[in-house]
Amino acid sequence: MSSAFFLEITMNQQTNLHNKAMLVGLAIRGWQARKYDKKISLEVVEKHSASSDAGRFNKHLLPGAAESYEAVHKKGRELRAFYYEQTLPWSKDGQRILPTSNYEQFAEGVRKLRNQYDLETDAFLRDYPRLKDDARVLLGSMFNEMDYPLTSEMAFKFGIDLEILPFPLAEDFRVNLADSEITRIRKDIEQRMQREMEQANKDLWNRLRNAVDNMVLRLSKPDGKFHDTLVGNINDLIDLIPRLNVTDDKQLEDIRAKCKAALTVHSPQQLRDDSIIRGRVAAQAAEISTLMDAYM
Repeated sequence: MSSAFFLEITMNQQTNLHNKAMLVGLAIRGWQARKYDKKISLEVVEKHSASSDAGRFNKHLLPGAAESYEAVHKKGRELRAFYYEQTLPWSKDGQRILPTSNYEQFAEGVRKLRNQYDLETDAFLRDYPRLKDDARVLLGSMFNEMDYPLTSEMAFKFGIDLEILPFPLAEDFRVNLADSEITRIRKDIEQRMQREMEQANKDLWNRLRNAVDNMVLRLSKPDGKFHDTLVGNINDLIDLIPRLNVTDDKQLEDIRAKCKAALTVHSPQQLRDDSIIRGRVAAQAAEISTLMDAYM
């Protein structure tokens, strides 16, 4: 394949992606209730005649049962998991691909989780003065008022930042350089973007492959014990893939259709109760997994 033909294909794919996808970045800010205590660290190493870099003592600034604080961070983890689930990998900068076909579902999910995060943050802020008083007792002489922001300041320690950017095009690269140098740079950009697109596509394949292989593993066991999520997870992927298949991978769509027809027609309880059905579905999952080998 000539380099000119490769570049034409790449540019067509990128133009298509520019119209069908955007880039999204997520940052979740939260106060970390831990603090390095230099004074205590020095006391410990001196007591044990150790070198000054032998260890570091980090204080827990809140009691272990600070449920309101933990609830905020739990909701942040849920949001981050949702962000990764609903998007595709793009760059090392943390931005990810969000297909326009999945924008509404993504935006609604983020809105819901962000509201929950804010509610949990408000609950923690109301609880913060009490938790601080409990920490005063817990830490004893290690308590330091300077370790604790004011309640009014603490409100700004938590937050969610969502950045949405247009999908880039190499042809947008314009600088005051010689034409030959601009062509070379654009070619480098196009090739890098092609690799990123291939990685995004591979991520979808890996998600589906892991779900199928897990079904093979779990359903092949004679005891029939597994969680409902075994079926739920593959159902969720089958629904999600058409919205994330931004490269219109026909082979991926074909495998997805086979999974839907063979692996999701029975409920988890049916699979547990009927060993014949369970064995048949396990065999079908194994066949699909083998078929995927040719595409991955």
